[in-house]
Amino acid sequence: MAYKEFISQLQKKLEEKKEELGYDKIVFLEDGTTSSDEKDLSIIRETNIKYHKTESDVLIGDYVILYQYEGKREQMCRFHCGQLYREYESGSWTAVWEQIFSSIEASRKFMELEIMDLLEKDEYAPLKDKLFIRPLNFNNHRYELKNHIYRRVGDMALVLYILASDENDGERHDILSVKVPKSSVQTWGIEEEEVWENAMSNTYIMAPPRLYLNPMELVNPPYHKGAFMALNSDITSLPPLAVPTVTTTTQINGAIAMFYPGVMKRIAELFGDDYYIAFTGVSEARLHKKGTIQPRSILMRLKHMNKTFDPSETLSNKVYLYETANQKLRQLEL
Repeated sequence: MAYKEFISQLQKKLEEKKEELGYDKIVFLEDGTTSSDEKDLSIIRETNIKYHKTESDVLIGDYVILYQYEGKREQMCRFHCGQLYREYESGSWTAVWEQIFSSIEASRKFMELEIMDLLEKDEYAPLKDKLFIRPLNFNNHRYELKNHIYRRVGDMALVLYILASDENDGERHDILSVKVPKSSVQTWGIEEEEVWENAMSNTYIMAPPRLYLNPMELVNPPYHKGAFMALNSDITSLPPLAVPTVTTTTQINGAIAMFYPGVMKRIAELFGDDYYIAFTGVSEARLHKKGTIQPRSILMRLKHMNKTFDPSETLSNKVYLYETANQKLRQLEL
């Protein structure tokens, strides 16, 4: 089936499945669409940023948007028609519906969460314990971060989030969260530094740091394994040629562990020297003692990994050096 025919069939099938899917309105936006309406223009800009990392008032690509309403609350699910067509080509209509159903279900679940009511109240106290920090690649998210709270670290960004839902049934660990807008912090009337420190503390409590010497140790480790920051830890030093992995107990967004207070300094004490850091994904970082490997070799391996795995997992394309003398992290230009 040609692309244009697929689009026509998609619109027809979406109308037929409207009740089954449980959405209220469908909008189809063609490539090149623009608008004089500020709300529509905002959607076009956000869509270009989300899918193309580009700021433009002219839509790039074709999109289907499904709207759901609950009272005055509006939630939308966007679908890039080109991506859906590729799903169709590789797996027929079944693959297309799986993606659409999954997104609509997640959207509906988000609408029903208590967090939406708390966000609308613009109060700090009920949200304080739900704040956490997540690492993202800065270049991949630079436009969407403009109006949100984050700290820049080289080519990475540590981003302030509010935890909406955290479900773990032993097989799947699903987390729903939302970035914190700058306007919310201003409304709260709390110093940003205080909010940030509280969020970092929450993140540490939710997911304590772990250090594993062997990649196999990452597979369902017991809670106490790799607890190198614990007072009674049995990790008292690191062999010079060790290539440990640093993550968290949950391993979701585990690279944030490197930015917990005291973690970088403690690792330097364990190595007894400066060390290189390769953020091999949002979930982990791998370490090399300085002098045991050329940083350019680390960079080549890192770039290979980033090309191999899902781009959404990429955190950094740079190698970093932690310097013991000044206790600072430095991005290397190689």
